[in-house]
Amino acid sequence: MVNPFKPLVRIGGYRSVPFGFLGMAMTAAPFPFALVPAVLIPGDSKAKLVYGVLAMGVLVTLAGLPGPMRRAGIWFANQMLGTRIAQPPPHTKLAWAERWRSAGWLLVHTALGWVLFGVGSFLMLGFVFAAVWAGGGGSPIEIFGERVTVESGTGGLWTLPIALVALVLIAYVLIGFTRLFQYSAVALLGPSAAERVAAAEVRANHFEQRNRLARELHDSIGHTLTTSTIQAAAAAELVESQPQLARQALGTIEESSRMALEDLDHVLGLLREDRSSREPERRLIEVATLAERARSGGAVIDYELTGPAAELPATLSREAYRIVQEGLTNALRHAHPGPVTVRVAVLADALRIEIVNPLREVTTDSGRGGNGLPGLTERVEALRGELVAGPAMDGEPLWRLVTTIPLRSRS
Repeated sequence: MVNPFKPLVRIGGYRSVPFGFLGMAMTAAPFPFALVPAVLIPGDSKAKLVYGVLAMGVLVTLAGLPGPMRRAGIWFANQMLGTRIAQPPPHTKLAWAERWRSAGWLLVHTALGWVLFGVGSFLMLGFVFAAVWAGGGGSPIEIFGERVTVESGTGGLWTLPIALVALVLIAYVLIGFTRLFQYSAVALLGPSAAERVAAAEVRANHFEQRNRLARELHDSIGHTLTTSTIQAAAAAELVESQPQLARQALGTIEESSRMALEDLDHVLGLLREDRSSREPERRLIEVATLAERARSGGAVIDYELTGPAAELPATLSREAYRIVQEGLTNALRHAHPGPVTVRVAVLADALRIEIVNPLREVTTDSGRGGNGLPGLTERVEALRGELVAGPAMDGEPLWRLVTTIPLRSRS
């Protein structure tokens, strides 16, 4: 046997009762003002009723225009109807289109609340008939101008099935109105197409930031570990024969580790959404420091920077520093102790970075494993540049990485 009351519990049809009364309560404040047109405009009672209803609709619509009403409506719908409507981003100025949608929701909400009250009151007559019969009957009940007398005894048994039918109808009416309340809230309070696009952009920016932080960690920590490993090995060999050089290598390890900790602290601060976390400034002209650290660890670095690097925009200078850092890290991993050539040229219309290192064995795998080259590619593409990496075409066992970044936006 089908239980007609199961959907009432499963769907939460009972939710429409308090939500409907909330809609009715919202008409309490503008009600006195809605009576003004009905009193001042001449006409019969039906015309005055129409004037009053129209005035009430206008006042309720105006009440739904302020931005806080939209946020309050979303909160009440989520709490009382079980919807999952996202609140607009904080401090977002609502467009008028969204304000009118909120006003439309408030108007629909209050109208549905009164309709639910009217339908529910009519269906409650079934229980009134049964209550009159249970009390002995005989009392007439007036319905729409007609008098209905409930007889006592067996003559009034018809009130029991009427009450049962009314109970079932009330259950399904509540379910239906809950659905109407939910649909209207989602349609009118939910995000519009423009808001969905804005939310998608926020998520994309969030993921982009996460990817950027991952690249920052990979580049900074990876470079530090690579150079520190080389320098530690050199210090171990020189600790007895040339202790001064060994101490210099250990000092370089300390300095590079301190810079890596600064980068790590910045990234962790962003992951914790710590607004006080200040990003360490890294500029292209500091690449010379990277080369010196690598040399102090025994690596052979031929570094040259030409052009006005100090005049580059801060963002481009920082990204160029990271590109050189990652390229140099990869080169040291595969070339040490062989020579590494780093050429950075700031030209009139482009920034060109070339890093060349010998390979232990020539390979056609442009990825060379790991995440370094994909991260470099993402950085360069974000700057609308081009990156070419692979074995030298002249047949020599060399690996060449060439990056070209335009200094002016391309048309």
